[in-house]
Amino acid sequence: MLSILVIFLTLVLSKPVVGETQKAETPQAPQGMVSIPAGDFWMGRSHFFLIDEVGLNERDRRDDTPAHKVYVDGFYVDKYEVTNEEYARYVQATSGRSLWYWPGGKVAKGEERMPVHDVTWNEADAYCKSVDKRLPTEAEWERAARGGKEKEKFPWGDASIGLSGYDADLGGSAGADVKPAHVGYPWGPALVGSYPPNGYGLYDMIGNVWEWTNDWYDRDYYTVTPDRNPPGPATGQYKVIRGGGWSDDDERNLMNHYRNYTDPTAKAYTIGFRCAKSAARAQVAP
Repeated sequence: MLSILVIFLTLVLSKPVVGETQKAETPQAPQGMVSIPAGDFWMGRSHFFLIDEVGLNERDRRDDTPAHKVYVDGFYVDKYEVTNEEYARYVQATSGRSLWYWPGGKVAKGEERMPVHDVTWNEADAYCKSVDKRLPTEAEWERAARGGKEKEKFPWGDASIGLSGYDADLGGSAGADVKPAHVGYPWGPALVGSYPPNGYGLYDMIGNVWEWTNDWYDRDYYTVTPDRNPPGPATGQYKVIRGGGWSDDDERNLMNHYRNYTDPTAKAYTIGFRCAKSAARAQVAP
């Protein structure tokens, strides 16, 4: 009788509660990547600036509205921005062209873990494909950058960055407050991973270098975007870049939702990238 009761209780307690969210097993992320769970998130700007209220914000600066709920399948994304040493291995393997700022075609000593920059969209795309990855969509990038924080301005929340002064680890006085991201700095990028990660364990989603995404830019895309896995416009003139760079000193340009764009053939000291990869299975966000 006791054994029957134990079996009965085991079956009852193991039965899922009606309405309880069922979670798929979180897939193991490839080396150097982080698993981003499938689920909904609010994409775009959900707050207003004073200049919005008085009608002085130009239309191009409202391309991150309206905020809209988007579902994104689970995916993986690089924990860090692609570095000089990683890109140099790719150049060597493909007999590609060395970057202009590598003296004698070699990465300068001490800059191996700096984010690579001065690469076009096509070069970034080719690198990602060479390692069986791809550039993230704009929706994937913002989902990853938010780190699980909904409708907040930065990966760490709504607290201001604090753009005055320089970081303690980059020339500031000992014991000075360190910014949460490498921004507002006049002398170039920092080693990847020099600042705290976001809630997903990703580094430098804001600051250091702007990051190429896969999407073409359309100012009005948020008014027509699908609510599941938006792929971006089919065509366009410019590619979307996200995240802000080391030299940016306007907080509006450094927020999770901020959209920027440039010619896909452009090379800049402030633009780099990281790669993404689709996941067959991913955890459903609660």
